[in-house]
Amino acid sequence: MTASRPSSRPPVAAAPPGWGVLVVVVAVALNLRPAIAAVPPVLDAIQRDLGLSATAAGLLTALPVVCMGAFAPAGAALARRVGQEAAVALALTLVAAGTLVRGLGPSAVALYGGTLVSGIGIALGGVLLPRVVKAWFPNRPGAVTGLYTAGLVTGAMLASAATVPLMNALGAGWPAAIAAWGLPAAAALAAWVPATRRLRTAAGPAPGPVRLPWRSGVAWRVTLYMGSQSLLYYAALTWLSPLYLAEGWTADRAGLLLGLFSFTQIFSALAVPALADRTGDHRPWIALCVGAATVMLAAIGLAPTAAPWVWAAVLGLGVGGMFALALTLLVKLASSPAAAARLSGMALLVGYLLAATGPVLAGALYDAAGSYRAPFLALAGIGVATLAVGVSVRPSARV
Repeated sequence: MTASRPSSRPPVAAAPPGWGVLVVVVAVALNLRPAIAAVPPVLDAIQRDLGLSATAAGLLTALPVVCMGAFAPAGAALARRVGQEAAVALALTLVAAGTLVRGLGPSAVALYGGTLVSGIGIALGGVLLPRVVKAWFPNRPGAVTGLYTAGLVTGAMLASAATVPLMNALGAGWPAAIAAWGLPAAAALAAWVPATRRLRTAAGPAPGPVRLPWRSGVAWRVTLYMGSQSLLYYAALTWLSPLYLAEGWTADRAGLLLGLFSFTQIFSALAVPALADRTGDHRPWIALCVGAATVMLAAIGLAPTAAPWVWAAVLGLGVGGMFALALTLLVKLASSPAAAARLSGMALLVGYLLAATGPVLAGALYDAAGSYRAPFLALAGIGVATLAVGVSVRPSARV
């Protein structure tokens, strides 16, 4: 009898993950946006204290998004070397450390340096979560993706709405308020390590670099959709609150509006992927979500004070749905966890580098025009292109 050859595939958990593990996955997702979303509500104070232009201020949101693109391929490579669970733990460590470092201010070095470190952690976590979902929940990709997407937008909502009240409560200025969001990341790390010990996968062989699907037309369309919808989100997240501050609103009220924008994303992030799973076709839902976001961006540009709470709420519904669908495509169009990691690596590498231009270009348009009308109308135009790319991806396509 010949001995069986050892398998190179990572071992599978003896039993499928339960609700406890799913809760921890959502807790990880909760901490992948506060480092970004905590900045816009206090952006005016940061600009005033550090003497930043609108373009330089936009870089504070753009820098983590650049990291989310530049370090996306590293997530797949890291998971192969140390296992996906250890890789996620490292990602959370970087998010917590980088966010806490920003409290050493007011200082441009601490602010931008901490943003860079946390951005690398966010990048690693973002590319690893689709792989985790594909590996642990292969029969429920849409539902689980919706849950962790809801975790992402809930983290953004909490940071958007609570940073200014937290600053007032601490009485220590904006550095302490934005640094405080590193503590929940540290708590998520403390929960992740023991919760995933039973599910830990071995490091796989690393014969060479991860091969991204550069020659796949489907992968390119998914990548462009991921990038353009993310551009719309991060540009709106960065400049929605400053627009209304320029209209004479208080920082607390503008922060609540930004919180509403994030809050409504939770509902569409949960519902839209499940509805797309049920109907079997994501394209009508992409059309609905991207179309709603595009119309609201135009409304904010043309008539910001006509119905600001409606504009923000509907914009959030559109943004949450189109983002959740983008993440769902990364899982559903891949044939295996490794394929999901490769597609995610490409989509996040190119897509987030494209998305990073949004906050900076919107800030540059404001600096040039002296008004927020130009940047928000430009975003509406990008929304039309996003709609065309998104509906071009067939549900039967595979990477």
